[in-house]
Amino acid sequence: MNELLQVGWTWSPSVVIGFTVWTLLYIRLCRTRHTPLGQQVLFHLGTLVGLLALVSPLDELGDEYLFSAHMVQHLLLMFVTAPLWLIGTPGWLFDRSVPQGLEHLVRKLTEPVAAFVVFVVVLYVWHIPAVYNIAQESETTHIFEHLTFIGAAIIGWRPVIGAETSRFPMPGPPLRMLYLFLLALPCTALAAALTFAHVPLYPFYVDAPHIFGLNALQDQNLGGLFMWLPTHIILLSAMGITFLKWFADVGRQPEWDPPKLDRPGGHSSTNKIPELGV
Repeated sequence: MNELLQVGWTWSPSVVIGFTVWTLLYIRLCRTRHTPLGQQVLFHLGTLVGLLALVSPLDELGDEYLFSAHMVQHLLLMFVTAPLWLIGTPGWLFDRSVPQGLEHLVRKLTEPVAAFVVFVVVLYVWHIPAVYNIAQESETTHIFEHLTFIGAAIIGWRPVIGAETSRFPMPGPPLRMLYLFLLALPCTALAAALTFAHVPLYPFYVDAPHIFGLNALQDQNLGGLFMWLPTHIILLSAMGITFLKWFADVGRQPEWDPPKLDRPGGHSSTNKIPELGV
């Protein structure tokens, strides 16, 4: 518990400067063209969540004491910050942010299959014990890890979230819901492996000071649960919102008006479909 009392905020210059530049650039671009206030609020909320994940005591807890705290940090970056940034980015800004020379590459990367692979591969690679330990021991690698988490999350969420443009079309609602369902499967598999493991997989936390009465295995199991439940809540919520929006869009479509057939003599009548059983 004494170690916990010493945990504080980690105002890393790279994080503070990076998020500040990111925010100022967004504000400046939004001034050049109308952007709904709601979108701007959601974008800045995503930035705030990402900043808190990286500079609050959660960062030091994950770096020095708890695997579960590190999982919460990564989930905030991948499942909160990234989708909020996409929701808060209007279509014209998304188009403008992609250089003409990279349009083909970005379009290919944000197609469902490629986006799925990028998201899952990055998520799994950084949870390989040997790779995870390298990131814990090297600050440069750790920063790169966070950047890849955010980048892969933006790519992975793009097929289902964000403004659709002529340059970057999105799949229809049924495919989006299928995508979200399939995305939950590898998240479940990884979470289950962490939750039901019988031995600690990450030596770094075996040697770390134990706080909250958790040993390394209990901490790892808790981290698996943090990955399991919140990710499913977010993915299922996204599926539900997608379905409701699709249902509402279908309901707003005009009803079919049967054509009128002109009869000889200048009279016209509606082509009625006879009722069955009459």
